[in-house]
Amino acid sequence: MAIKRLRGVFSKTSKMQFPEHRDVVRGLGADGMVLLKNSGILPMNKGNVALFGAGAVDTIFCGLYFNYVFTDSTVNVKEGLLNNGFTLTTDSWLSKMEKAVKLNDKKEKQVAKKGLAFEGKRCRTPEVPISVADMAEAILGTDTCIYVVRHGIISEGEEGGENQYQLTETELSNIGLIASSFKNVILVINSGMLELSSVARMKSIKAIIYMGVPGMEAGNSLADVLTGAVNPSGRLTATWAKKYKDYSTCYSPSVLNKSAKSNEIDYKEGIFVGYRYFDAFDVTPLFPFGFGLSYTSFDMELEYLEASWMAVVLRVKVTNTGECAGRQVVQLYCSQPQGNVEKPYQILSGFGKTGKLKPGESEEMTIKIPIMALCSFDEESTAWVMEKGDYLFRLGSNSRDTKLCAKVVLDRMTIIKRVTNVMEPTKELKFLSPSPRAEEDTGYIKVASLSGDDYNSENKYVPVKQEVTTYLTEGSKYASYVNENPYSMPTRVHENLEYIKPCGSTTLFDVIKNKVSMEEFVSSLSPEVLARIVAGECGESKVESENRFNFDIIHEKNKLGISARTTSQFATTLGIPGVTFADGPSGLRIEGVACTCFPSPMNMAQTWDMSAMVRMGRVYGREMEYYNIDYCIAPALNIHRNPMRNRAYEFYSEDPSLAGILGAGFVIGVKRYEGRDVIMKNVATYNQESGTSDVNINVSRQAFGELYLRPFSACQMVASPAGLLNSGNKINGLYSSSQRGLNTDIIKSDWGSTGMVLSDWASKSEKAYDLHAGCDLIMPGFDPDHILEAMIKTAPTFEADGYVTVVNKNYVYNEPMITYEKWGSFLLDKSGDAQVSTVVVADAQISEKVLSLEKQGLCSIKTQDDGSRLITYKGIDRGAYLALGELQQAVINILGTIKNSASMKKLMENAIN
Repeated sequence: MAIKRLRGVFSKTSKMQFPEHRDVVRGLGADGMVLLKNSGILPMNKGNVALFGAGAVDTIFCGLYFNYVFTDSTVNVKEGLLNNGFTLTTDSWLSKMEKAVKLNDKKEKQVAKKGLAFEGKRCRTPEVPISVADMAEAILGTDTCIYVVRHGIISEGEEGGENQYQLTETELSNIGLIASSFKNVILVINSGMLELSSVARMKSIKAIIYMGVPGMEAGNSLADVLTGAVNPSGRLTATWAKKYKDYSTCYSPSVLNKSAKSNEIDYKEGIFVGYRYFDAFDVTPLFPFGFGLSYTSFDMELEYLEASWMAVVLRVKVTNTGECAGRQVVQLYCSQPQGNVEKPYQILSGFGKTGKLKPGESEEMTIKIPIMALCSFDEESTAWVMEKGDYLFRLGSNSRDTKLCAKVVLDRMTIIKRVTNVMEPTKELKFLSPSPRAEEDTGYIKVASLSGDDYNSENKYVPVKQEVTTYLTEGSKYASYVNENPYSMPTRVHENLEYIKPCGSTTLFDVIKNKVSMEEFVSSLSPEVLARIVAGECGESKVESENRFNFDIIHEKNKLGISARTTSQFATTLGIPGVTFADGPSGLRIEGVACTCFPSPMNMAQTWDMSAMVRMGRVYGREMEYYNIDYCIAPALNIHRNPMRNRAYEFYSEDPSLAGILGAGFVIGVKRYEGRDVIMKNVATYNQESGTSDVNINVSRQAFGELYLRPFSACQMVASPAGLLNSGNKINGLYSSSQRGLNTDIIKSDWGSTGMVLSDWASKSEKAYDLHAGCDLIMPGFDPDHILEAMIKTAPTFEADGYVTVVNKNYVYNEPMITYEKWGSFLLDKSGDAQVSTVVVADAQISEKVLSLEKQGLCSIKTQDDGSRLITYKGIDRGAYLALGELQQAVINILGTIKNSASMKKLMENAIN
């Protein structure tokens, strides 16, 4: 494994199979860059230019972990400028910086030898100070300097503090020297958002380009924007604050440090995240949401308005009023009426991007806004509602540059859909609340109306699913132990028994050929087989299964180094293929195999271009087909709760609708290749960087529905991906994968998802709870026999130190992918009426964990006459608490998804009659 990593990272022996993809990445990279400032210096002519900044040679191309992509070569900023006709006057300083990077590579190789290189983690080289001699050389023959700020992407769990968003002393010194020596300075930001207020105002800084994390062709993409080969059309997808403390989320940050009093984070800002906060509380940003400049200018006018209970339709005419060709992003915001439900000042309700318009040319764009996009979540009635009043639509180029253009008048409060009351906070939370906004004089604008009497609310209700069906073959002797068990999991359900005809000779092939139903086939499988299907291949144990075929099947296993696979041990006996999963959002992540490294999700979203997302998806799907990958684990749809957090590059936007719609474009592109599909990630509130996978997020139901779930629901409705990946953290006290209200009532019942739900890698949840909740596939794998223990009464297994046996195995990044404690049917609970005991001999040391539990009142320690210690634990005897039907339902969801996979098709093609 380590040899593969070293070969792929350093020797570059692997070559991209589709080198033409570089042109696609180059175009996407340029389209995702945002021009933040331009005092007439850009576009610039090729020629002599000074180049400084760590990002000039140590350019960041992609992220870490699941965002890291192997590729055969990358183009840094220096190379990109030289490739495109520039001459650099800073050879001496660049040589020193390159030498420092090479020395640091030795450290990087040591990291690789420890098995960490595949995560993309690098030892970022500190910037070299600029000497007087360096500056004397730099100013010869040019009055223009490009300075590339590069802040390293910090790993998950590393404590960066506020200072990681501020320029370093060396950077400030270098910028100060440059600003006093050059008439024209172009500042390029090759990182996440930083505190730039102090330098953005400098007179000699004539232009600022947000380069972000732009993919493998970074330098060439930047050169295209600088020279005007590409007119910048990128727009910010998150608000850029003047300082870190201007964000509403900074006082309940997304990182837990050593001084944290508890392993939880309160989302005290409620719905006021990003521009929703800046607008409602009148906080002036450095650059607003949706902001971005162009080398030309545009005029936008609303031409048409229509409202129905399906959608609000607006037609906007965009005209290029400048002197060069370019593209404009049309942004429509809606101010909802003030009522009983808290609302922000405005929300992004629709958007679109024009084609390339020549000077004087116009384009009419039709934007359809679904009614659900205008709804608010009312916690009191547990419903999505539209309150009575005026829905004011604002047309503009960013959230702070809009004009009223239309309104839709609703005559009464209308319930659009009632949903189940789930995911309630377990503690009282106090949220931010702005002052009521003043009434606006709308003047003459286009008006449409909606009548609540025309909307039929009947049957617009999503009930709680309170039962599970266990499928049994006729004649089976099975009694429901779950129904009679006084212990219930976090959400109790009733087990129904349904008897069906014996199907003991059928295979998954027969289901696909409609000879038997999926339920009939699954009823013929033993619990031992079922338990292996619901767990990924990692750490699996083998079980014998009868061969139900009367012919041979050739099964070819994909042996590439990827994220995970499902079991393939039943491929030739039951016709169930092992399917493959590969990260990630920035490109296929295969160990030692060079793939296309796309711009980061943040950069792709900054295109505001659905066609660009589809184009990326098609290129991505092409590589999936070549390498026989069934599912990519992308898009990552969590919002930017705070875009100055170092992992913001992983996600699309602070706006949930924008993130969901653009993510759907990627899904559509991938699915154009038969049998290739995607797994959305991570549902939900995966916004923390605590480094602890069991951190608890306390969030209101309104914020959860309107902000944190909406990207996923929007993507689901538009593109129907193959499945979703849970987050590993807790939400309001319970692991997301163990939330039946989330995985069953919301995702499956409300959204209508028929795909599979996956647990996060190395999650610490109890897997029986996950299966009960509707989390179907445990990733990247688990011990199947431990899953089955929840279906029988099992005693704890104790070690000599008095604590139960702890299983940690299958390590990745020095973290165990499989971890659990062998408590069996016993559940620790100091108010429980059951007890279990173990003895620690006199000369043995008691585990620190036991001593900690004693302090919590969960066990007692009694010294006996012979010096041994009797440890008695208090708790609940759960007995057998997982229903067979819950295991079967997970398998039904998994097989119902993978029967459409490329691996399934290939397995059937390999069948030899």
